[in-house]
Amino acid sequence: YACSSPFAQQSGKHTIEEVLAGEIVSDPLRFLECCAMSVGSACTLLCTEELAYKLTDKPVQLYMAGGSHTLRTGDRRPMRIPLLPNETEESYRWLYSEMEKQDGRWPGFESFGAARFAAYLAYRMAGIKIPIEDLDLVETHDAFTISDLQTYGDVGLTLYGKEQEYVKSGDCYLTNPHTGKPGKCPANLSGGLLGTMHAVGATGIFQCNEVMWQLQGKYDKFHGDPKIWSRYGKTKPTDWQSLQIKDPKTGLSISHAGVGSHVTCAVLKKAY
Repeated sequence: YACSSPFAQQSGKHTIEEVLAGEIVSDPLRFLECCAMSVGSACTLLCTEELAYKLTDKPVQLYMAGGSHTLRTGDRRPMRIPLLPNETEESYRWLYSEMEKQDGRWPGFESFGAARFAAYLAYRMAGIKIPIEDLDLVETHDAFTISDLQTYGDVGLTLYGKEQEYVKSGDCYLTNPHTGKPGKCPANLSGGLLGTMHAVGATGIFQCNEVMWQLQGKYDKFHGDPKIWSRYGKTKPTDWQSLQIKDPKTGLSISHAGVGSHVTCAVLKKAY
């Protein structure tokens, strides 16, 4: 997806074999599975609802919540995860049973608790009941390939423990490779942190802007204009592909801070 973005720092097409042949950065993650640190900035305009309708005919509502949780597993106490609206205790009975065999770990143990808390609060604010049905797209904090995978469980697009199955289902792609139909909830159409950029401090706004442009139907305007490509010293690819989703109404972005111990979850809704 980063190949369609003029803002991308790390765009390129790589085979699975090329990724697996890279040097190990932090076992088992290899070079191409880790984002490059960027120098960059991002900006968006926040205003009252009344002013928003005066400034644009395509305003977007923002619901945002932050969560925090210790990341060092040695500091974590065994706990029941906060359940999202689409989850029940029964949903995780099998996984709790499995985890008890592994030193008392629990669902979400290997993930970001702060992201789960942030999503829990943001969903209550925005009225999200079933994420995979209510969200049309997401931007995850994919600083590493594993971070992308972890987020699908954190925000409830699938159950904890089922993240790999979710990716294999094809629902996280713009076009499901198995059916040829649109994916249920495409992820990181911006190119993500891995492909586009991770300018610490600007990343969260960059993600929100990408979701906003999708909701406004302006993906092509900001990604397909040859003048924008030229502004960044690039030439628009001849095989450029529009990644605009058809009539999206709600999107989500997740942004991490610190060592993943502080996370913000933003739900954006079309307001026109």
